[in-house]
Amino acid sequence: MKLSKTLLATALAAGILGGGIIGSPAMAAPSFDPAAAPVEQRQEAFTTVADLDQTQIDNARTIIGVGRGGALPDQGIVIALMTAMQESSMYNLDYGDRDSLGLFQQRPSMGWGAPEQVTDPVYASKSFYGINPEGSNPGLIQINGWESMAPTQAAQAVQRSAYPDAYAKWEPLARELLAAHGNAPAIP
Repeated sequence: MKLSKTLLATALAAGILGGGIIGSPAMAAPSFDPAAAPVEQRQEAFTTVADLDQTQIDNARTIIGVGRGGALPDQGIVIALMTAMQESSMYNLDYGDRDSLGLFQQRPSMGWGAPEQVTDPVYASKSFYGINPEGSNPGLIQINGWESMAPTQAAQAVQRSAYPDAYAKWEPLARELLAAHGNAPAIP
């Protein structure tokens, strides 16, 4: 009898505590935050400009605006857009592989700038293009013959990625983005 009362009390306590944990807001299913999702999941989420959210559009417009401000030809802007789509899905990330950060996943330890600089979309875009007077790494316009390279090869020449061909899949979307938002104001 004593054992059954103990078992009953234990079962009730477990049920109450378990129900409290299971029913707690901390255990509720999290809402989807695209910027926090793994890169592969983010990249599957968009294939056209209509699939992008406002944050992605705003970041793309910044990349376009910096390109316009630096007098980059459309091909250079397309390469930058492709790169940001591959590296961060066009989100200004505060995390990445090793110490990679920002739209272009630039690494402070590799000379791209301090964390607060590489997570500044204007600074990061200028560094990618090679028009940042504070930058020490070669950007796009410092790559000999970039204009005649396949866009994915030009992106790889700047980024030095472990996946050099991964940029190519973003060229159609990058061109669509530039066509839709090429009127972004120039950012000097």
